[in-house]
Amino acid sequence: MSPENVSGRIILYSSSNLTRILSGLEKRHRILVGAIINARAVANYLEARDDDVAIVPCGTRLGTTIEDLAGGGAIAASIEHADFSDDALAAIGFFNAKDWKSLVKRGRIAARLKELGFQRDVDHCLRLNSSSVVPGLVGNKIVNTAKFGR
Repeated sequence: MSPENVSGRIILYSSSNLTRILSGLEKRHRILVGAIINARAVANYLEARDDDVAIVPCGTRLGTTIEDLAGGGAIAASIEHADFSDDALAAIGFFNAKDWKSLVKRGRIAARLKELGFQRDVDHCLRLNSSSVVPGLVGNKIVNTAKFGR
C-alpha cells in the first residue's frame, strides 16, 4: 500500500488478533497501535505524555509471537527513563539481540506468510522506524493520532 493508493481513503483491515486485543482494552483512556515500523514514533508520543503505559503484544490464541515480542521490545527500548516490568525488560533484551530480525523471520507467522507469497510484507514490517505515523483507536476506527491531537 503506497501513500498514493491510500491517502485520504478509508482502509478496511481485518486482524482477528488485533481485534481481540482492542476489544479487551476498550475502556482504556488512550489506545495506540505500535509496531517495529513506528516504534520510535510511538515512544516519542508516549514520552510527551505523563501516563502509565502498558505495551500489549497481540500474539495469537496460541500465545506470544516473536514479531510482537520484537515490536514491544522496539517500542520499550525507545522509551527513556521508564520503570519497566520484567516482561518489558525481556522484550527489550530480545530486541537488542543482534540477530532479532533473522529470528523473527524464522518464527511461525513469518514462515507462514513467506509460504503464502508475502515475503515482501514481512520485510516491510521489519523496517525499524520507517514510519512516523502513530495510529490510535478513536471511537471504532484506527486513525492517525496527529490528525486528532490525541
